[in-house]
Amino acid sequence: MSIRGSALLLLLLIAGCTQGSTSQGRAEHVGSIDGEPITAAEVRAALSIDLRDRPGGGDDPAALAESRRRIVDQLIDRKLLEQAARKRSIRVSDEEVERAVLRLRADYPGDTFDEMLAAEGLTLAELADRLQGRLMVERLFVEEVFSRVAITDAEVDAWLEAHPDELSMPERVHALQLVVKTEAEARSLLAELRRGADFGKLAREHSLSPDAKLGGDLGWFARGQMPPPFDDVCFSLPVGRLSDVVGSPFGFHVFKVLERRGARKPEPEELREEAEGRLRREKEAAAQETFVAELRKAASIHIDDAAVARLVVRK
Repeated sequence: MSIRGSALLLLLLIAGCTQGSTSQGRAEHVGSIDGEPITAAEVRAALSIDLRDRPGGGDDPAALAESRRRIVDQLIDRKLLEQAARKRSIRVSDEEVERAVLRLRADYPGDTFDEMLAAEGLTLAELADRLQGRLMVERLFVEEVFSRVAITDAEVDAWLEAHPDELSMPERVHALQLVVKTEAEARSLLAELRRGADFGKLAREHSLSPDAKLGGDLGWFARGQMPPPFDDVCFSLPVGRLSDVVGSPFGFHVFKVLERRGARKPEPEELREEAEGRLRREKEAAAQETFVAELRKAASIHIDDAAVARLVVRK
């Protein structure tokens, strides 16, 4: 599973299925938000994902307590946002949900998407419901929060004056990758590439990464935008040269650098565009926090701290 897929899965488990939660009848509740329950089951589901990759899992009482608090806070925010979206009659179409499912599926090569659903006890319909909730919240932010954010020329001028040396175009590379499960398979494919096989064709046929459908094309990236093994190889590899087999937590890779662009000072128009983008992201983040804080202030929130503290993850 990719890093992005793992993070999104946790988000979806934290989000839960609002309709399902309200229809669970006698399911154990650990709190409520304006009458909508927070169930022990949905906290445990998110907790199991949160602790899965931590050393010791849930054995550290302090880490377990911190995870419980964070997950409950995230559930409160998510349920408040979904309630707000419903009150404003925000909708997403079945087609939008289907596209979101397909994008998530692309993060899981082969049969691992179905394996993930089985491991988490999710049906495809339940996953779609949770994705629908996430898409509703995204639309809520776009329509009710981000649409009110404005950046003036004066603010851009002030930002550029305050950060004269911060904006630059770093060195970037445009590279291809091919990633497979075993070193033996990677070396076999590398031998084919060295004999003149088409990289894109082999990537589409064998690579496990979502970019396989693009022939392994990673596009342009700067240092720090990809996992360390990518940077270590691609920024030292001559243009047009194939890498050796490179191991990573994702599998065994072969890289090829297509183009390289050195660091440079952006043109004035690029500087203003980048400054405006940074200002917008900062303002949107602040507006989002304010919006959620206002929802919390207006809501009736009850959390049974003792019930939350009793929650454990079965190994």
